[in-house]
Amino acid sequence: MYELVVKGGMVIDPAQGIHDQRDIGISQGKIIALAGDIAPSEAKKVIDAKGKIVTPGLIDIHTHIAGGVIDLGVTPDEGGVHSGVTTACDAGSTGYANFLPLKRFVIPQAQTDVFCFLHMCPTGLARMPELWSWHDNDPKAMLGTIQENRDIIKGVKLRATGTMAQNLGLESVRVAKRVAIEAGLPLMIHIGADIDEDAALADRANSFTGELLPFLDKGDILSHIFTWKAGGVIKHDGSVLPELREAVGRGVILDMAPGTNNFSFQIAEKGLQQGVLPNILSTDLTINSINGPVFSLVVTMSKFLALGLSLDQVIEMTTINPARALGEEQQRGSLRLGMPADISLLEMTEGDFIFSDRRAGDTRKGKRLLVPKLTLKSGVEIEAQSRFK
Repeated sequence: MYELVVKGGMVIDPAQGIHDQRDIGISQGKIIALAGDIAPSEAKKVIDAKGKIVTPGLIDIHTHIAGGVIDLGVTPDEGGVHSGVTTACDAGSTGYANFLPLKRFVIPQAQTDVFCFLHMCPTGLARMPELWSWHDNDPKAMLGTIQENRDIIKGVKLRATGTMAQNLGLESVRVAKRVAIEAGLPLMIHIGADIDEDAALADRANSFTGELLPFLDKGDILSHIFTWKAGGVIKHDGSVLPELREAVGRGVILDMAPGTNNFSFQIAEKGLQQGVLPNILSTDLTINSINGPVFSLVVTMSKFLALGLSLDQVIEMTTINPARALGEEQQRGSLRLGMPADISLLEMTEGDFIFSDRRAGDTRKGKRLLVPKLTLKSGVEIEAQSRFK
């Protein structure tokens, strides 16, 4: 007897190569059956998933969910289980000096599983710009925090832009990489600077990105790959930095992370046309983007459906790929037997939708919108809803 059966849905699990109608049997919070047909009489409760898309619990690897710790933060469940996402990773909202409030007061209240990348700045994004001088770096303190919290901290974060690039330069990237290597964790780098009005600074940002990319190795993460800003890896004329292709060849992970203003449809189209494909779709969700233009991970997925990616591709980029990037593929990202019953039930709605990147009002039309209907977190049902307007 199963405690719960999710019945009749279209199961899409790229990790197992499954795209088929299946039933999922759940007991004690784990998946114990994945079959073509499970009799309702074998279940204490049945969830009717007919007409729904059933995926492994979605994973948003780039968020800012330290609500109450930094001003930009949202709460984990806003962008998490209430939006169809079962696991969220905070991308550097906190550093070693303010990580503890995230651990003690934010994570315990969340139904969403929460991981984080620890920022090189001691106070993370509590004050921006965050890195002004070498006084804002303490690798030893960072490593101590990482060693004590390996269950939560999955990497090191550095925003290679603006004040940091001007004041600390490439040496800051070297230091961040050394910390990541010593910790045995990936380094996540933010690119894109709001300095287009200054031609000299823009040129420096562009060259700086080319100089830092060789520091990234297999498993490191490059965020905002479709940014329109200075320092992007795809230029407005469509040219792609040769260092980007070299980085991809080494196994560097490409993270989309649109955020409030770090994404351009035009840049994405030029990149996709030249084979620059993100490994991961994420949101870079903050208080400034949760009500638009980002809204949620499923809206981000819908934008890329409008850009020509397949449904299986966007699900792979939000399940098994981020799970592997976090080193969590044995616990999440798939519907394999024995794994926690983290499951997202989505509905594909048809219509005329307008998606925005909030760059000079640039929009794209789409015919399909993914809508979260129900989240299962270790077999516990949580209602989900869409904020998209």
